[in-house]
Amino acid sequence: MGDQLKMLETLTRMKLDAELSRLRDLSEEVRRRRDEIAALGSEVRARSDALSAADPETDLALQTGQDARWQLWVARESSRLSRAAAEVSARREAQRRKAERAFGQVHALGKIREIGAEEKRLYEARRLQGQAGRGEAE
Repeated sequence: MGDQLKMLETLTRMKLDAELSRLRDLSEEVRRRRDEIAALGSEVRARSDALSAADPETDLALQTGQDARWQLWVARESSRLSRAAAEVSARREAQRRKAERAFGQVHALGKIREIGAEEKRLYEARRLQGQAGRGEAE
């Protein structure tokens, strides 16, 4: 049984590694989504600064209505990015739970192997004591 348990522990470690790898990938995707949101925020701030320094009479984007269209696009894009970030965050949280479960399985199997090894040592110690006791009686 010890070899089977060791093989099972190896498989659960492989599963844990795979789950952690997926978790890292999702964490990276969450970071990328947040960076996209931050970049859009920077663009909005830059345009706001440009508008405060510009003359509305000479700002072509304002005169042609492109600024209003851009602001509408920014609002939609911001909403889309926020939804995407929330979706990825939810997937990451679900993956975190899977990784925790896999970690628990690895930990539990390790403890079972430790208990099995301790029981084997105790059995051997009792067996040796029994042999020593029989040797003294003779």
